[in-house]
Amino acid sequence: MKSLLKGEVKFIENRNNWSIEALVKWNRKRINITIKSRKFDLKTEFVSCALTEAHFLTFLTRSDTFNFSGEKSEFSELILDSAVAQSLMDSRNASIKLDQNHLIFNGGIRKNDESSLSNVFILNEMLMEEIDELNDEKQVKSQI
Repeated sequence: MKSLLKGEVKFIENRNNWSIEALVKWNRKRINITIKSRKFDLKTEFVSCALTEAHFLTFLTRSDTFNFSGEKSEFSELILDSAVAQSLMDSRNASIKLDQNHLIFNGGIRKNDESSLSNVFILNEMLMEEIDELNDEKQVKSQI
């Protein structure tokens, strides 16, 4: 990535009942990351929702402000309350979406910030683990 001014990498990985499809595009200044994670063993689909940055309100209030669209569910509440999701939302033009059985993250970082690149993938995995824990709790409650 350092030697090429512009490029794109796409890879797919399976891990712990999740399929992770990552698309990383970069130019001279920015790296844009899209991570589409699909949960294999989800009993019911996620209720569609999205968490995005509210650019205008962020500008006015001088603090991070987000828009939530879609329906509320246990999983959307998890994303709204999660410190991991809030850290992911620190990326440029970040969004986190739940759609059917997919968790989709979009965001950007500066090209020379290599530690943030790895942190995005680590934080995404941590969010997937939180979703797994909530899903396991839901399954245990439904069996009782």
